[in-house]
Amino acid sequence: MKNLKSDFPVFENNPGLVYLDNAASTQKPKFVIDWVSEFVSKDYANIHRWLYSLSERSEELYIQSKEKIAKFINCKHSEIFYSYNSTYWINIISQSLANSWFLKKWDNILLGIWEHHSDILPWMILSEKFGFGIRFIEISDDYSIDWNDFDKKYDESIKLVACSHVSNVTWWIYDLKKLKSKLNPETFFLVDWSQSVPNIKVDVQDIGCDCLVFTWHKLMAYTGIWAIYLKNEWIKKLMPMFGGGGTVQDVSQDWYNFFSTIDKFESGTPNIIWAVSMLRAIEYIDNIWWINYIRQNEIELIDYALQKFESLSDKINLIWPIKSNDRVGVFSFNVIGKKNQNMIWEIFAEKNICVRCGWHCAYPLHKFLDKSGTCRMSLYIYNDKQDIDQFFDVLESIIY
Repeated sequence: MKNLKSDFPVFENNPGLVYLDNAASTQKPKFVIDWVSEFVSKDYANIHRWLYSLSERSEELYIQSKEKIAKFINCKHSEIFYSYNSTYWINIISQSLANSWFLKKWDNILLGIWEHHSDILPWMILSEKFGFGIRFIEISDDYSIDWNDFDKKYDESIKLVACSHVSNVTWWIYDLKKLKSKLNPETFFLVDWSQSVPNIKVDVQDIGCDCLVFTWHKLMAYTGIWAIYLKNEWIKKLMPMFGGGGTVQDVSQDWYNFFSTIDKFESGTPNIIWAVSMLRAIEYIDNIWWINYIRQNEIELIDYALQKFESLSDKINLIWPIKSNDRVGVFSFNVIGKKNQNMIWEIFAEKNICVRCGWHCAYPLHKFLDKSGTCRMSLYIYNDKQDIDQFFDVLESIIY
């Protein structure tokens, strides 16, 4: 397949760079950078209440970005709205569910033990105020969902189940359809797609989730914008966390009336420029392989990396599903006998190889696995076998 590094200016501007920190954020192709620059230079204006052509063109691109995303995940564009990032939105949806009295005292919610802090802390903070309880679904020895544990903990008191499609530590692809099949129709089902959005396409109708959150900067768009899918029935039911410009139909001195559409969740001026970056990022994917080919290429690199990890199995403790189809192209590991994660991190950085070490905002999971942090190497479409070889050259120098 075509080597895509030439499409990404960061590699030309940083000779010798081996970027393997894609789970944190992906690099941006020239296609996206140039289109965003052109939009700001030619078409930018505020949107929604316009009578002049500049604003009209901005509005058209803003709507197009939602239409593209809706097609990407198989929903209506009227069920898509934007915020700053996934962490911000999970705080918004949790507050909205509580303030709308969906979550009350004596209720319970069920979270995956593999969750990122962004899908744990918002619920914990609210539980102290509203009095609902939190339970955690555990994982089995192979890092898949422990279904026996789920069956013990899921009962009529559970009002919400929230989980990540892919863990940002174990990198297991969790069976969302099976999870949904075990839920009562009244249970709100929230899925965090942030870690799998660069790798795996999802169909919200097939999954059956009520809410899907995902950060687009991990799919080559700019930081500072994030998308949410929320079923229309919930858009109508929930009270927004924030009020302000663009959220209301009418306001008087002693009265207000929110919209019943997604507009009530997008207060103030939207991030119009970054919405265009999302639109162009999807178009870039269209122009190369589309998402299925991205996944195919990723599996080839996963198999190649797993062979190399296997050759070091007596020196490396790798958190991994055995089959490449069960995981994405990210690898969390410990070097046996090396407890100083920062030292390992620094050695890679000195060799111009970008990886990440630490707790990865997943303290509960690391404690459950009895690990004081892990190192993480993550692949994306511009990576190749040469990048993997350079990574293992440095890793072997650390080991030996």
